[in-house]
Amino acid sequence: MMLMSITSCARWREAKVVIAEAETLLRKGVIMRDTAALADVIKALDNPIGRVIAREKLAEAYYLMGRNLDDYCRDCATATDYYIEADRLKTKDMVLRGRINSCMGFLCKQDSCFEEALEFYERANEAFEKSGDERRYAIGLLSIAEQHINLKEYARADSILQIADNYEIDSAYYAMLLETKGIYFFGLQQYDSALTYLLSIENYPRPIEAKCYSNMKIMQIYVRQKNYILATIYANFIITNTQNPTYRTNAYYVLLKEAEINNNSIELAKYSYLRKDEDSKIHNNSELYAKSAHDLKAYLDNPHPYLLINWCIFCGMVAILSLCIVAYTLHKRNQGTSHKTTEILRLQKEKSIADRKLFERQIFDYSIHFISIDAWKDSHKLREQANIYCGNIFYRMEETYHLSEQEIKICLMVLLEFSREQMANYLYVQPNTISKAKNKIAKQLGTSSAQLREFLIAFLA
Repeated sequence: MMLMSITSCARWREAKVVIAEAETLLRKGVIMRDTAALADVIKALDNPIGRVIAREKLAEAYYLMGRNLDDYCRDCATATDYYIEADRLKTKDMVLRGRINSCMGFLCKQDSCFEEALEFYERANEAFEKSGDERRYAIGLLSIAEQHINLKEYARADSILQIADNYEIDSAYYAMLLETKGIYFFGLQQYDSALTYLLSIENYPRPIEAKCYSNMKIMQIYVRQKNYILATIYANFIITNTQNPTYRTNAYYVLLKEAEINNNSIELAKYSYLRKDEDSKIHNNSELYAKSAHDLKAYLDNPHPYLLINWCIFCGMVAILSLCIVAYTLHKRNQGTSHKTTEILRLQKEKSIADRKLFERQIFDYSIHFISIDAWKDSHKLREQANIYCGNIFYRMEETYHLSEQEIKICLMVLLEFSREQMANYLYVQPNTISKAKNKIAKQLGTSSAQLREFLIAFLA
């Protein structure tokens, strides 16, 4: 037994050393590539004790392992499992929580699951906002705007871009902002405006993959304008500077069109073969991204699959124990005692009704003072006041049901009897998003959307 204890302590110390090294690299923007060491950390910490006292380190190890599998091993499907495990641990490191959700949003985007990508990016930005990391938050706004563009929700994308325009971070951020505006006008098929923005960032210092992406958009605009001479210039740049099969297959399409226009049968055959090869790579990647997106959708629908089962088992055990106690009590006591028990139960019921009325009165008083939209802009004040007047709602819903801050805000609005349109306006989302969110929350709580308010009152009173 002593030997096992010594071994366990040694493994924990080794795990802390590895995570400390990983944290040092992460602050420099570098992901630790030692997957064997990270696997040992997870093995050492992922146990009932470790998940309690070493939760932060374990969440970081899961995230880093996911990034390794995603970035270096090109195994996004397996990486997804690690991201999900990292997110389930609900780390208090808001930057880390934001990075985890950003990675999950990116994977959904690769499979064109833009609604799910949007949800993850919004969750990420909630975390970045809490962390006070202005740069990550501003960049997150651009990711959110991009998903609205992908969903053809241009008015919403425009309003977010206006917010993003207020941030003065650095030249790299400004380049990303201009690029997103270019993509916005590209989606609207306003190609001259799109070109203005996309061409304006050509000389900005950016990662080569980012340059290839914006060049692909420029190339596609020139194709739509039948300007194959200029399109070919950008196509050749892409072929030379990236191995991304999506970018390359688009570039080869342009080169094929140019060969076709020039009646160049040799180049036509060559580019046809090369494009087919890139299409094959895309097909292989798409299968992995589809698996990843499927698992992430399932996670959004049911983030804690065993919670309801465990809760039902617990309630069943409590119910059985309660019945045994009641049966024993009835067996031992006479009719006078039974009468006393009935009276106690009656008084308890009356107290419960009184507590419920008092709680509803508190909710009413709270709604008078915090019905304005300004109250919802100060998350700290909102959380503080809501916990006072609404049954410690933020703490209890986080601890019991592991709801996000956005989900708890929706629960609070349900309590205050906000309309769907009010909810959407205050939270800067579409009304249909509110309906989906209420259904998801109700499902997680084991009730229906129609009964959600009654459930919350009974739980919090």
